[in-house]
Amino acid sequence: MPEKMLQVALIGQPNVGKSSLFSRLTGVGVISSNYSGTTVEFEESVIKRNGVNVRVHDLPGTYSISGNSADEDVAIRMLSDPDNDAVVLVADATNLESSLVLCFEVMELGLPVILALNKFDASKKRFDTDVDALSNYLGIPVIPVSAKTSEGVDNLADAICAGKATVSAFQVKYSNYIERSITVLIKLLGETRFSKRGKAVKLLEGTQDFIDGVPDDVQEKAEIIRNSLKELLGESPNIEIGRDRYAHSDILIKTVQKKTQRPQTRAEKISDLTIAPITGVPILAAIFAIMFLSIIYLGEYLSGAVEWTYDVCIGDFIDNLAGSLGGNLELILIGINGSIRAILSLLIAYILVFYLILGVLEDSGYLPRAVVLLDSLMHKFGLHGGAFIPMMVGIGCNVPAILATRSIHSRRERLIVISMIVMAVPCSAQMAIIMGVTGKYAGVEYALAILVMLLVLIGITGLVLNKFLKSEPSNLAMELPDLVMPQAKNVLYKTWERIKDFFIIAFPMLVVGSVVVEILLAYNALNIIVDPLSFITVGMLGLPAVVIIAFLVGILRKEMSVALLVILAAPLTLDQFMTPEQFVVFGVVMAVFMPCLATFTVMGREIGWKDTAIIAFVSMAVAILIGSLFNMIFIAF
Repeated sequence: MPEKMLQVALIGQPNVGKSSLFSRLTGVGVISSNYSGTTVEFEESVIKRNGVNVRVHDLPGTYSISGNSADEDVAIRMLSDPDNDAVVLVADATNLESSLVLCFEVMELGLPVILALNKFDASKKRFDTDVDALSNYLGIPVIPVSAKTSEGVDNLADAICAGKATVSAFQVKYSNYIERSITVLIKLLGETRFSKRGKAVKLLEGTQDFIDGVPDDVQEKAEIIRNSLKELLGESPNIEIGRDRYAHSDILIKTVQKKTQRPQTRAEKISDLTIAPITGVPILAAIFAIMFLSIIYLGEYLSGAVEWTYDVCIGDFIDNLAGSLGGNLELILIGINGSIRAILSLLIAYILVFYLILGVLEDSGYLPRAVVLLDSLMHKFGLHGGAFIPMMVGIGCNVPAILATRSIHSRRERLIVISMIVMAVPCSAQMAIIMGVTGKYAGVEYALAILVMLLVLIGITGLVLNKFLKSEPSNLAMELPDLVMPQAKNVLYKTWERIKDFFIIAFPMLVVGSVVVEILLAYNALNIIVDPLSFITVGMLGLPAVVIIAFLVGILRKEMSVALLVILAAPLTLDQFMTPEQFVVFGVVMAVFMPCLATFTVMGREIGWKDTAIIAFVSMAVAILIGSLFNMIFIAF
């Protein structure tokens, strides 16, 4: 007899611990970060329990299923799958209100639901939650769990495998105008995958994913009703519907959850300090100062250690081998040795330090507090504080940063954020160039000056685009996780997951690229590129003509520009090849220069090739312009 197979969709708002719970249920390692927007695609795995196979889909984190963002579109498509036997809605037990609103939406569609109250261990320190009362009120199983400690995870798995997910008869009672409109639309709807009431509500909300599936005459009628309600209510029906859901959620929480009588904890006091502007701004400035100084000084120390280790273990042997070969082979091998040495010492050290710091900030729960703190500032750019998250991710790598903008609801806001990231948010490789090259050969003060310049450029980019792409920014919806002590194991795991691609993908490319360039240099084959473009490098930027090769190869991967600089400088050392002022100009250009090939490709898929080409061209032009200005200033003074 074949084993039974079930299919389950795991859904929840960002930062409720859904991906961590998915890992606990299935054993699949998913990077879970203590900030919103981590899951932008969906993960899939199969668990076997009590003779039942369960295919679990981890849907993108989404605040609602109204089809206002790429995350919500993916969630709606997955929920529409007729093979789903259950929907497990993951809620944050420490902050239930908005999770219950999402739960109302899912139940309203007539789907079989289990409610998993995650972070229940933390919730017990602050609330007394009547789980049975909540289950009876909603008419679905409610299971307390903790993805952190595994508490209740077995109970949840048993409930899934036993088929306990329930289609609830619970309904949110909307205002009379909305209810009458729902009744009219229900009579017009034919057979549907979802409940007729749920689909009628989605038609009133104007959710395109649901509108597309109904006959044209019903679409027209729904549009007439929406417009009539908008005129009658003075606002879009979806706002009224959302307000009613939140009101119902608030009433329910007051019924089933009571605050425990206890003094405020130290973590809660610190949390309040991080989001109050008078204390939060200095804390944020201090954290960035610590990050900046750590990357420079700790990175420099690790760079020296890596350099020494490489020379002892490999470098001296390669130099001796090169000396025995002579001729062009000697020059090529020495150049390759120098580039590998530079890659490891200048890049790995600085990238590693940054990712460790980012992991600590993620795991501690601080990043969402920075988002809340910066919300009012972001509004000046037509954004909300949530845009800070993709920008912060962009300091690690622009590719996941572009993907993280999927959590931003409007295309306009995505264009602004992506432009700001590409133009002025340096990835880890660019940070290594700024800190490891400019900082090392020109001085820390110049590295700091470049970062200040990038902050100014972020502001200018945001203000200009906000002026030409007019629209009101959406409201910030951000759950604040508890501040916790970062776990070393989790931080190290995430750091390795992020940096391993460098060893697997980038490092081999850098070595091969170094070999190719060394051969071309040995036979003077690069002049065909260097000479025609020397008016930019020499005339405008005041750099050695061959540096154009480093710029162009940096488009493939930013890390390669440093390796190429070492190769191009040979047989001179870098400090002999360029002056401190030239290192500053080089750092400025590389900090703003057009996105790498991987980022360019992802942007094309996300926002279209036309907008991608425009952003890339503008970033290149601005990089050369700012570099030229720096060169002119150095010449003048």
